[in-house]
Amino acid sequence: MFELSFKIEGVQELHRVLMAEVGKVENMTEPLRRSGQLVLADVQENFRTEGGLVGGWVPLAPGTVKQRGSANPILQRTGAYKGSFTQHVTRKSTTISSFAPYHKYHQSLLPRSRLPRRPTLALVERTRQNIVEVFNKYLRFGS
Repeated sequence: MFELSFKIEGVQELHRVLMAEVGKVENMTEPLRRSGQLVLADVQENFRTEGGLVGGWVPLAPGTVKQRGSANPILQRTGAYKGSFTQHVTRKSTTISSFAPYHKYHQSLLPRSRLPRRPTLALVERTRQNIVEVFNKYLRFGS
């Protein structure tokens, strides 16, 4: 909790402005929601470009291509994985997650022998800068 208390005679407007700023820090829902939307947009961009934001995904194995009859699109045969990403926002946090049970395997950095790593969720520098901008704007000018 953040609390600020002071008394300045004849300057009630300053007090109201400062207290409004304190309130912004206590409820960061709006910039957190906007930040999460930026990350979710990157997830969709990764699906659209087959991992373009993370250096590209490993191509499908020849056997998988033969079974499907096509090499594209990677990780999008049914659309379930692409549609599994959600955002949960509270006053002080935002969480981006996937309810697909295999998401953790595509994201994992652990050594593997069968399922190649195809990360969908990544925080790239451009998005990181945009998130900083969202918070700066919110704290300076309001939503």
